[in-house]
Amino acid sequence: MTILPTRLDPARTAQLYTNGFWRHETLADIAARRVAEAPDRVIVTDGDRVLTRRELLELAAALAGSLRGLGIQPGDSIGFQLPNWWEACVINLAAALGGYVVVPLLPIFGRAELADITRRTQTKLLFVPEEFRGTPHLQIARDALPDVEIVQVRGQQGGQRRFEEMLDTAPVIAPAEPDAVKLILFTSGSTGRPKGVLHTHNTIHALSRYCEENWEMGPADVLFVPSSVAHIGGSIYAFEMPWIIGCSALLMDRWQADAAVALINQHDATFCAAATPFLRELIVAARAARTHLPGLRRFICGGASVSSGLIEEAAEEFPNAVVSRAYGSTEVPTLAPGIRNRDDVWACAHTDGQVRTELRLLDNGEIVARAPQMFMGYLDAPDNDGVFTEDGYFRMGDLGRVIDGKYIEVIGRTKDIIIRAGENLSPREVENCLLTHPAIRDIAIVGVPDTKTGEAAFAFVQCRAGERVTLADLAAHIAAAGLAKQKIPEYLLVVEDLPMSTVGKVRKDMLRTQAPELREKAEARR
Repeated sequence: MTILPTRLDPARTAQLYTNGFWRHETLADIAARRVAEAPDRVIVTDGDRVLTRRELLELAAALAGSLRGLGIQPGDSIGFQLPNWWEACVINLAAALGGYVVVPLLPIFGRAELADITRRTQTKLLFVPEEFRGTPHLQIARDALPDVEIVQVRGQQGGQRRFEEMLDTAPVIAPAEPDAVKLILFTSGSTGRPKGVLHTHNTIHALSRYCEENWEMGPADVLFVPSSVAHIGGSIYAFEMPWIIGCSALLMDRWQADAAVALINQHDATFCAAATPFLRELIVAARAARTHLPGLRRFICGGASVSSGLIEEAAEEFPNAVVSRAYGSTEVPTLAPGIRNRDDVWACAHTDGQVRTELRLLDNGEIVARAPQMFMGYLDAPDNDGVFTEDGYFRMGDLGRVIDGKYIEVIGRTKDIIIRAGENLSPREVENCLLTHPAIRDIAIVGVPDTKTGEAAFAFVQCRAGERVTLADLAAHIAAAGLAKQKIPEYLLVVEDLPMSTVGKVRKDMLRTQAPELREKAEARR
């Protein structure tokens, strides 16, 4: 059994229970109640595989029994490296039934990441596909993890313990305490080693209920889930909300915009939360299919810079949906859940959502927050140093401003700030401005060392098809928007694509590495 440290504060814990944000139950209790209410209600759809509540609970209970038979004890960690497949939903519920900790691993992770994460989490067993999208996951796991039990999910290869063979065992029900660690999620690792984020049953379930209230969700909703279930977003929509809210999940394991449009219409999907690239491509595909996705009533966009123009375009394309930005992180998910009302057009497009939890700005503009859905600290104790205020607020690492006393707008990252001649420049503010330029599809601005000013701004721009821009174009657009001329970038490189993380965020660490050499070449040409 693995003992995981958390930052449980007795007084705050008591307050959260008193206020009803935390409850004395786990997913095991909730699932049993939902099955008793409506056992034959569909809860998960994955291609041709459709699972009812009763089927999912029975499969999960049998899997929990098989895990116990293999010597996996309550409190031990089990992992999966799976696409958005129904088997992942069974594994997650089995962990709740058996009292295990779940460690999701992204399908893109290779040998090094597997070895590092399973070692740090003391993972006893890992579920992997034989292969997915040309990657031989089973062979990689075998080579990288000689001391971890490997279970093959799907595929034809023999000689390996298989998932389906573990579904014919006497059930075991031994749920954990609601304040025990339920989930260890790893940040994208854009800077340094990925951090393990610890969430309990209560923090995850508080998140689901928070979203239910703010997005006005209910049993009639069908959640379209194209985001990876190894991330906080995909995991709650596929694993938790269908049980807690009583709705159903529609899984997509490989993003294809035209297929997404067809699935949303075929299954009357009502809700989707995904990163910026998904929304862009969905708009294009819907136009090509001559549909406005009439059943879609809410699209939450986050995970990367979201231009006001994109939100306005989506709102026009999907007239029955509330399309808005939202703000949060793996550590404090859905801190600002977007905007409830479609008629609040300006706020949907120009803010990152309404503040509905404990949030404040420090003197330097940094956002700090705490909420019932806030994580319980990082897996490795040194990672907790300096990330919490004395009164328990988490330092989000973002700079922001509060508008009209109720909306939050994120204007940059604390580490992204460019200090030019003693003045602070927020790349996010300039990026948001330039994203309204008709020729620009996407943009990222990073600081580059400069002998005269300390730092200069380097803009990496992805143009729309058939378009080009120059520094003069950027300067004219910034001036027309009324921003200070000091915010005009000094350097520009037009690129075919920007490097992206798995959640659709631009990999600025990679751009910062490239920028000094590119700057020198630019100077040599001047």
